[in-house]
Amino acid sequence: MSKVTINIDGKEVQAESGQTVLDTALANGIYIPHLCHHPELKPRGVCRLCLMEMADGELITACRMPVIAGMVVKTKTKKVDKAIRPTVELLIAYHHDTCRGCPAIGKCELQTVMSHLKIDRKRVRRLRPPPAKKPLDKMNSSFDYDPNRCVLCGVCINTCEDIHGVSLLYYVGRGHETKVAFYGDEKKCESCLECLARCPVGGLMLKKPVEVRH
Repeated sequence: MSKVTINIDGKEVQAESGQTVLDTALANGIYIPHLCHHPELKPRGVCRLCLMEMADGELITACRMPVIAGMVVKTKTKKVDKAIRPTVELLIAYHHDTCRGCPAIGKCELQTVMSHLKIDRKRVRRLRPPPAKKPLDKMNSSFDYDPNRCVLCGVCINTCEDIHGVSLLYYVGRGHETKVAFYGDEKKCESCLECLARCPVGGLMLKKPVEVRH
């Protein structure tokens, strides 16, 4: 593949022809907020957080935009911030009330986005407290699903589909009641746990081993 040069936030970087702007930015130490992106998955642009401003002022998702030689993009403009900040604040407002005990602590992508945007979690919580805690979904034999931590990014669903050809995980419900559910035949789940490994926020977690008393 040939190399092309683009400009991101005033910094000239090189990329492989056909590579996306988001992958190029991350490879060069330029952080662009994202939740639904995973390097081994096809870009879907679901979370709409990786917006960047083009030279003509148009906002485009960086995960779906291939690099073009000489292109100039900006990711830290007022226009970008105004577009993505409300989405992140709503996610935080309805997210789990504490990070304590979360399997993604220290590697949570939502925490990274929140830090990047310098969002005050306590202020956001006062604006709109999260609803009552929802119960864990324990339908799968290998892992549990916590709808309180899920950000509905679709990474788990897309991982199952891309690896196995069909996803055994689906979106169910509407509005604030939307969640991910395991609706597949238990025998068809290969328990590869790739969905769990790729979850950016700890919405999926291994089942705790049952303690047997002798």
